[in-house]
Amino acid sequence: MAGSPNEDSEGSRITYVKGDLFACPKTDSLAHCISEDCRMGAGIAVLFKKKFGGVQELLNQRLDVVLIACNGKMYLQ
Repeated sequence: MAGSPNEDSEGSRITYVKGDLFACPKTDSLAHCISEDCRMGAGIAVLFKKKFGGVQELLNQRLDVVLIACNGKMYLQ
């Protein structure tokens, strides 16, 4: 995957990369916001659900929650 860095005036850096999001290095983290009903039935949410699962676990907690997937593991906040 090739990236092109862009730096703003405050020194923040964003690198745009084309490729398979789920093939990123283990040192990278992925995050995706979902609705409270955890349906995850469209777009990239479907891929997150297939890759990481854990939807029933989220529903059982009855939280206003963000699913955080990092290094192939799921974390709840």
